[in-house]
Amino acid sequence: MKSTTLISFVATGLVASVAASGVTYTLMTAPVVRPAVADDMAGMAMDSGDTKKARVPQTAPVGGKAPAEPKFVTKYTCPMHPQIIEDHPGTCPICGMTLVPKLFPVGTKDTAGDGVAANSPAPAHAPVAAPIMMPAVTVAPLTLRYMNVVLAPVQWRNLTRQIHSVGLVDFDENRLAHVHPRASGWVETLNVRALGEPVQKGEVLLTLYSPDILSASKDFLVAKNSGMSVLLEAARERLRLLNVPDAIINQIASTGKVARTIPVVAPQSGYISAINLRDGMYVTPDLDMYTIADAAKVWVSVEILPRDMAQIAKGQPAEMTVDGIPGRIWRGKVDFVYPELDPKSRTLKARLVFENADGVLKPNQFAEVGISGIPQADVLTVPTAAVIPTPTGERVVRKNKDGSFQPVLVITGPSAGGYTEIKSGLNLDDEVVASGQFLLDSESSLQASFARMTGSLDAAPAPDAAPVTAHQHAH
Repeated sequence: MKSTTLISFVATGLVASVAASGVTYTLMTAPVVRPAVADDMAGMAMDSGDTKKARVPQTAPVGGKAPAEPKFVTKYTCPMHPQIIEDHPGTCPICGMTLVPKLFPVGTKDTAGDGVAANSPAPAHAPVAAPIMMPAVTVAPLTLRYMNVVLAPVQWRNLTRQIHSVGLVDFDENRLAHVHPRASGWVETLNVRALGEPVQKGEVLLTLYSPDILSASKDFLVAKNSGMSVLLEAARERLRLLNVPDAIINQIASTGKVARTIPVVAPQSGYISAINLRDGMYVTPDLDMYTIADAAKVWVSVEILPRDMAQIAKGQPAEMTVDGIPGRIWRGKVDFVYPELDPKSRTLKARLVFENADGVLKPNQFAEVGISGIPQADVLTVPTAAVIPTPTGERVVRKNKDGSFQPVLVITGPSAGGYTEIKSGLNLDDEVVASGQFLLDSESSLQASFARMTGSLDAAPAPDAAPVTAHQHAH
């Protein structure tokens, strides 16, 4: 029985020493004291002269002794960010890691506000930790050189955002020519037979025998022999409407003989992109015999995401590269912005136009496209590399007037050309750290952790709602 009592005293002393030192380690449960041992402890208290204190009856629940006042409480913290202390399970608002339980001295502040007992039920939506004012960090100049710290001023700039997309090369439909017969007939001779075959304007594609054209030719000779100029001119116009070349009409007038067949010529230069003919085939005016494409210009169709729709307008410059021709850049412009979104992808379709004098660009070819968005003039900017993204907001490390460095919360806008717009949080005469800022931010975070453990770090106010404006810059 005496050995059991000694173990109880040793366990009690261990708990007391840990509590006094303030070290937050999870301790093993002390051995349970049986009633007989409890009586011996009461007797020892009587023998030591504190008989009156030992005999005072204690108020206790039925079936046990009154619990001792706890010196530690269980809270939840992030292993990577010890400044985050919550009174309930959850995730870290900075890195998203699962919070782990840990013993803290009674009275330790947590990010949820007032302390809540560890056995209290967690709320349905755990509150997010409020932003904190990060302490300033002072670093020796030699150490700054070793850390490769680079400063950059906050400056006014004109930002032009580059919008990237994947495009598909297609024909310029304004440069497509469709060849139809003006009268029904039969193909006598087919000169151009293959897809992709180049043709020149005025080149004979085929010869056509048409009874309607033959009849019109005879009427033209009758009108010529009648000597009536009005009738002759009407007969000549009828042949022209049937697409009979002037050279054939003059030949009929000079020889006095009708032409059995007439040639069908190419209306423009290009290449054959579609053909629907065979030798001896009967054709009608509704048949598209040839499609001739002029590849001197091409269209490129791109899809614009909803977040970039406001940056697209007709006439904006664009650049394009294709995988098949590395190192070459084509420059064009936005030719048309469609008025409706795609019903499936919910994207905005735009059409670009590019010069293709050498015919290198081919329809149905994929391309990488960059469109220069609507420029934003006179905005306050910092290098994009200086911005530190976090789940609770973005911040930069600012150099204070006294030479110290302090992380500050900022509200950012769009980025372009390696710079990011700062809508709030900085002034024009500020300097920020563009390289090495993560080391300074980590040091400030560690100092904030110790300060928050002691309850001396409060939530930071929100950044200024309105920074220096472009109007102020103009003055």
